[in-house]
Amino acid sequence: MTTTQTLEQPPDATATPSITGTPTATGTPTAAQLLAELRTTTASVQRKDWMSADITGSGASLDLLGGGTDPLSSLSGAGLGWFTPFVSFLADPLTQLTGNPGPVASGAQALDTAGRDLAGIADTYRRSTAEETTGWSGEAASGYRSAGAEHADGIAALGEAGSAVAGAIAGAGEVVAQVVDIVTRLVTEAVGKIVPIMGQAVAAAPATFGQSIAAAIPQCVQIAVDYGGQVLGKLAALLTSGQNLMKLVEGALAVVRLVQQVLSTISRKSSVDTPTPADSPTTAEPEERP
Repeated sequence: MTTTQTLEQPPDATATPSITGTPTATGTPTAAQLLAELRTTTASVQRKDWMSADITGSGASLDLLGGGTDPLSSLSGAGLGWFTPFVSFLADPLTQLTGNPGPVASGAQALDTAGRDLAGIADTYRRSTAEETTGWSGEAASGYRSAGAEHADGIAALGEAGSAVAGAIAGAGEVVAQVVDIVTRLVTEAVGKIVPIMGQAVAAAPATFGQSIAAAIPQCVQIAVDYGGQVLGKLAALLTSGQNLMKLVEGALAVVRLVQQVLSTISRKSSVDTPTPADSPTTAEPEERP
């Protein structure tokens, strides 16, 4: 059984992570194989292989998701508040992208903690299985230890899935915050070009009977439109990144379903095949003589 997820990367993206279940001879991946796949997924999520190359710059703080100073407020500060409605579309994406960063951070932390706890349980179970079967021998004993190791790998895989999803939540929040930072800087740059032009036009208005303002408005609106195109490009890159990340998460959840199947199979078998220390040694009984 094979589960494959292929990411849609932008043309200039270099990484194309995927999730592929490698079947065994019986057609079912082992827990160890599924654990390895989930670890690969977690690493891909944490490296942000899913992020579009069009989102540049260093990471941004999640605090930016809470909103900040309106970059268009500089127009009012320059006495040009009346012009704000002409270019208000520049700040609309910031309203859509900002919100409460608290649940993002706490949700990611909770899942990561749960994942680490499960990994710890898996390690403990693995050690106890080995310690409790010391001195056991025979095919049944070997099978029991093998099933114990498989069970431990399955538990570890569930923990790894939690870490992968936690990394996805945290990474998504960080990238959205990064786009908020980029958009804010673009809008601020646009306003920085508009203010001098419109300021000069207002100053010349008495002498030109307002014609200077009439001429400056289209020029300044065009500046806003040009920067709006750049903002739109960043939003498109964010959308692509989100789609890529969701494919990784969906692939991880598909692997989790396989892990659950493996664990169910182990539980059913162990309920009827569990050996006891008295049964485990493989020694031959002496023949009775007449």
